[in-house]
Amino acid sequence: MRSESRRSIPPTPPREAEITVLAAARGALRAGMRVFTLARWMARKPAVVGSEVAVTARLLDQLPVARAVVVVVAPDVAVQSCVDDLLPGVRGMLGDFGAVTVNVACPAPTAPELAGELAMYNQPTDALPEALVEAVAAGRRCGLTTVSGNCVLLLQQFVPAGASAVVHAGPHRGTPVHVDGRWGLTERWSAADEFVVDGTRIQERLAWKPTSSVAAAGGTHTVATPEGLRRQGSLPRDTVRQLAAMAKDAAVTAGMRLSLDIVLSEQGPVVLRCRPSPGGRMSRTGTDA
Repeated sequence: MRSESRRSIPPTPPREAEITVLAAARGALRAGMRVFTLARWMARKPAVVGSEVAVTARLLDQLPVARAVVVVVAPDVAVQSCVDDLLPGVRGMLGDFGAVTVNVACPAPTAPELAGELAMYNQPTDALPEALVEAVAAGRRCGLTTVSGNCVLLLQQFVPAGASAVVHAGPHRGTPVHVDGRWGLTERWSAADEFVVDGTRIQERLAWKPTSSVAAAGGTHTVATPEGLRRQGSLPRDTVRQLAAMAKDAAVTAGMRLSLDIVLSEQGPVVLRCRPSPGGRMSRTGTDA
């Protein structure tokens, strides 16, 4: 009686393990995609992971960063050919999740508005293979690669948000911090409340917010904001002060201007992105933020 051979299923890798997926290139196998748990050692490897991941890794002890893994894709690797091998490692590191946020990490200090709509893709788990392929393609097409040619993705467990903020802070204690607040998740096109925190003073300009981006089946949906919230401030002043102080401390530690994308969950603020920025916005007092 002939025994059937069964394909063995590899065990789930440890959460802290590095995973390398080999990809075919010119008839040979070579290291193509690597998965790492976001960790402090990456602060010393900006040529590999880019400046956004490097500065985020440096600030892990200061910022409430969402649970994340870093995917490094070597130049010219056909992502489609090895993404299926990549997914078990991603799931092993992130754990059980229903949705994931895929960020194309900025390889160099970048003004926030220049990242455009490549900022984040919120995807259900079953759409992750397509999201990885599309994100790498978009990153390469837009030149978002490191000096060594890597395209770097930051994958995080999706965090539902009642409100969100983008905070701009400089490394000098005396300069103001700018906070843009919205209901729901941050979208580049959505109206935002504007706050300028200068010491103990807060200047605010509230926006008319007719729509919000919220968590929904299949990712995120744009919905009508309830009537009572459209003119109401999205962030309480105590929260504005908290976010401004956190961003300022991080910028001082990093020694550079930072732009932080933050969501406000039931457990408190969670940082999704921490991007170094070479330029700042001018405050109403004329000083650089």
